[in-house]
Amino acid sequence: MNIKHLITAALIASAAFAAQAAPQKTVSAAQTTQHSAVWIDVRSEQEFSEGHLHNAVNIPVDQIVRRIHEAAPDKDTPVNLYCRSGRRAEAALQELKKAGYTNVANHGGYEDLLKKGMK
Repeated sequence: MNIKHLITAALIASAAFAAQAAPQKTVSAAQTTQHSAVWIDVRSEQEFSEGHLHNAVNIPVDQIVRRIHEAAPDKDTPVNLYCRSGRRAEAALQELKKAGYTNVANHGGYEDLLKKGMK
């Protein structure tokens, strides 16, 4: 065999083994952000106990500024807020922005999130 054939065979074999060794999982930027994001339900404790998103933290809107550090000590953490209709979440969003939080979003009402497939 000549050297070209040996090199070609080696390249083909290494490519085949590399493809089998480590399958890659594609992760979007939104999914990456989602992992570090905090979901906060700003409804009352009673409303929260009746149903909430998986892994959501309950901090009622009237306690949001005082207790936000429990869920998001870093002011650049993505904070996702929701309530029953979005109104209390909007009030919480405004308070958090005044407190220096830079990445806060109002996602509206709990029932609407469920309809969109959130769990």
